[in-house]
Amino acid sequence: MGQCSSQKMKQQMKAKIQEAKQKQSQTTTPNRQTTQLNGMRSQSRHNTHSAFQSHNDLSQPGYSLKNINYFLVYRNTNFSSYYSLLKQEDKDFPFTTIQHNNTGIVRIIKSYKSSDSKYIAQLLKYQLHHPNLIQQFEIYEEQQKYHVAEENNNKIVVLNSKIYNDEKEIAFVFNQIVEVIEYLHHQKLTHGHLTLECFALFGDKYLKLYDLYHLFMKKKPTLEESHYLPPEYFENQEYSEERDIWSLGIILYNLLYHISPFQSNIPSLLKLEILASKISYEKTISDEAISLLQQILEKNPKSRISIRDITKHIWFKKQQVFLLDEQIKETLLRLKQSKKLNILQVYLLKFIINNYPPDKLREIYSVFRSLDLDNDGYFSISELITSYTEYVEDTENTKIICMNIFQKVDMDKDKKITFQEFILYAFDRKELIEEEVIDISFKLLKNKKNFITAETLATQYTLDKEFFTEIMIELLKKDYITFQNFKDLMNKTV
Repeated sequence: MGQCSSQKMKQQMKAKIQEAKQKQSQTTTPNRQTTQLNGMRSQSRHNTHSAFQSHNDLSQPGYSLKNINYFLVYRNTNFSSYYSLLKQEDKDFPFTTIQHNNTGIVRIIKSYKSSDSKYIAQLLKYQLHHPNLIQQFEIYEEQQKYHVAEENNNKIVVLNSKIYNDEKEIAFVFNQIVEVIEYLHHQKLTHGHLTLECFALFGDKYLKLYDLYHLFMKKKPTLEESHYLPPEYFENQEYSEERDIWSLGIILYNLLYHISPFQSNIPSLLKLEILASKISYEKTISDEAISLLQQILEKNPKSRISIRDITKHIWFKKQQVFLLDEQIKETLLRLKQSKKLNILQVYLLKFIINNYPPDKLREIYSVFRSLDLDNDGYFSISELITSYTEYVEDTENTKIICMNIFQKVDMDKDKKITFQEFILYAFDRKELIEEEVIDISFKLLKNKKNFITAETLATQYTLDKEFFTEIMIELLKKDYITFQNFKDLMNKTV
């Protein structure tokens, strides 16, 4: 009976994973509605913090960019085939750590039961990637368990244990929180269980949402989570963007006042407190901070500030968390000057970026948000022209320059530039081809014979082996990549 049940569970899991992959490959983004960009700039915000030459490129008929946003690899094997167990979680560091056998990279491993198969399938479907989201690399299935390998940092501090007394620091951290939740809302996802404990500082100032589980696995809120629930929850218990926004307000209140606006630990009394929403705003913080809190913690969800307007609030400007105009200009010029990539370089460079320290992506993401004038998660040619005109130059050649940039960066030719396309051209590629980065990236991708093969890349991007075999043979005259080939291909991107 147990064997039968186990076999059935495996089949169900495989079906869910296959369904997730099919849905993603079939997903199309709705056409952007026509937007008036005149005057939008004043409302936008600049948030921070090969040896082988080929005619084969992304504009050539016969080749198309597939699954470029895939980075999460699913393997039906024990993680010990690739990693060694380094240290079990303990009270000082509540994460189990593993070490990659080829590179020595230390990562976190999280384990899930077979009953969490929905969570695993959703991770594979959405392939979430954001500088302020915990980066996941591989999923391993073994003996009715799933193990997810995630990024690590030697200085992980859960946000609830960090006390800030400077509003500038709080604004910098809270801006990152808002950005990552806004990203999830663009993916049509709501969290619904946001608390300070959902976030952790990776290093001194960069923050990650590391609780992805509750994006997909909903449950009854705990007492602690109930302190972050909005008044409307007690009427409809819905998961909505407004619910997340209210929770952001409670998080900000905690960061500013070091205390929750609702104090009761008796569920029935806490419910009454939240329903009344008589929140005290002491003058120990700035008037601008109080103004923002009042707009986020608006009792009526229909009158509550939208997530896209939170970081436009004067409080952020006063706390100077915005990018300098020069930083945006520098990135736009890099878009103009970056060499066009052939299709093999795209996949290899994307892999390097996905495994690069995510903190390096923070500034690039902030520039991207500044170019996305209507806050819909990508930018159009019109938005690019508007930005280029303001930050670089306004000449008769500006439109032509922007069209050339757009044609190059919009690799899937869908008339919009996403962040995943943007980083390939906005990143300083000289950083990506440093010896250590090249060496580690090759070791992460190579097989036991020290080659990157078509099969290796096919596994990485969930594609047929033949797709990469054809590309490699045309570009390299063989179906594998040596270390020197890899190095040459990457050097030719600069």
